[in-house]
Amino acid sequence: MLLCGVGVAGVVQAAPVGVPVAASVPGPGAQASASTPALVPYTVRPGDNLFRLASRYLIRADDYRVVQKLNHVADPLRLPVGMTLLFPRELLRHEPVRAIVQSSRGTVTIDGRPAGVGAVVDEGMLVTTGDKSFVTLVLPDATSIALPSQSAVRVQRMRRVVLDTHVERLFSIEYGHATAHVTPMTDPRSTFQFATPGAVTSVRGTRFRMAYDKSDGLATSEVLEGKVGFDVEDHAGQSLPAGYGSTSRLDHPVELLDPPGWRDAGAVQDGQGLHFAWAPMAGARAYHVQIAADEAFVRVLDETVTSQSEADLGPQPNGAYFARVTAIDGNGLEGRPAVQGFSRDRIGLRLWTETDWAPTTAGPSVQHTRFRWQVDDPRGVRYRFQLVRKGKEGRPLLDRDGLTIPMVEGYALPSGRYRWRVMVERAGQAGQAGQAGQASQAGGAWSAYEELRIKGGGW
Repeated sequence: MLLCGVGVAGVVQAAPVGVPVAASVPGPGAQASASTPALVPYTVRPGDNLFRLASRYLIRADDYRVVQKLNHVADPLRLPVGMTLLFPRELLRHEPVRAIVQSSRGTVTIDGRPAGVGAVVDEGMLVTTGDKSFVTLVLPDATSIALPSQSAVRVQRMRRVVLDTHVERLFSIEYGHATAHVTPMTDPRSTFQFATPGAVTSVRGTRFRMAYDKSDGLATSEVLEGKVGFDVEDHAGQSLPAGYGSTSRLDHPVELLDPPGWRDAGAVQDGQGLHFAWAPMAGARAYHVQIAADEAFVRVLDETVTSQSEADLGPQPNGAYFARVTAIDGNGLEGRPAVQGFSRDRIGLRLWTETDWAPTTAGPSVQHTRFRWQVDDPRGVRYRFQLVRKGKEGRPLLDRDGLTIPMVEGYALPSGRYRWRVMVERAGQAGQAGQAGQASQAGGAWSAYEELRIKGGGW
């Protein structure tokens, strides 16, 4: 069995799946150990006796006898004030702790029922995500758990022990991935754990990822902040500092790959979909790309995994977003992330021409052409129009800037082949563009050229 322990100050003890691993307390000031039972201390106050304490804190009041024997109490009605009593945690009452869905996108279910923002997650429930689906849960102490696509996590334990209010949280990853950002715990007996069929991680304020590949039984763990103790059956225990990871098939930690270097970082995304590129990295077999509405990636919107050093994602509404990419090494470990903000400003430029034949006072009719275009959001935009002879793009026949009406007409053109294009700029924003094309000095970008053939004489 694979066991993991995680802590900020160092590695904490691990225990098999399903066994409580909060700090055992054999006595005041003593160190906990995996060989001692899980005990919780209580300092006797005036008016306490074992019967009252059992009624207040134990699941079954009759278990006062267990506490009496454990603490060598002669008379359950007489307890010295200031005495430290030890209570087996398994006997203590608890109250539920609830998580709330902070963000949800796509097909997200809780116990098979669709779940949206504000849905409550209780102990025992199963949270799943479908394809291109994401969910983030938040706990009362602001700890967050994010599930990407195709993942399932069951809440095995999420409770507060009544005696001293320490919190126990255990989430079982049945398949897929989960990322936790755990708020540092001030109570040394509080626990936060991820588990897979072969692994457990015990966390005390850190940021890390854990995954389980159900098809081949591979468990992985990557640490971004804090420290992780990673114990694998038949291998020596491993200590994973920030920037390192391991799997159930490695006998030593490996350094995570560096963040990939973005190309065209921060460029305005104005195409039909979103396109990202980064420098290829040695040792990377694939890359994981995500976009989100916030820098913390609570509201993930889309993702993909690719073996190339570029990726295309689906369209998003205009606005500000963040992109994140990680490199995946040959062990299946995701590296450290590269995050960039970007603007989405899809103007949606469409170009077409309208032609008719205009009569003349002398000679045949001539072809009359209207150059027209349209954008999805015309507010605050201006246009630049260019017309060139095909093959002579460097010498425009017509170049009009500062247009506010999306049309140019009334030109008598000799017969021949022409090309025309439009640039769109949004007022006060450099770099806004229509279709991808050659950038202009004004800060916009040209559309692709449209072809035009004129037949007949002048007009």
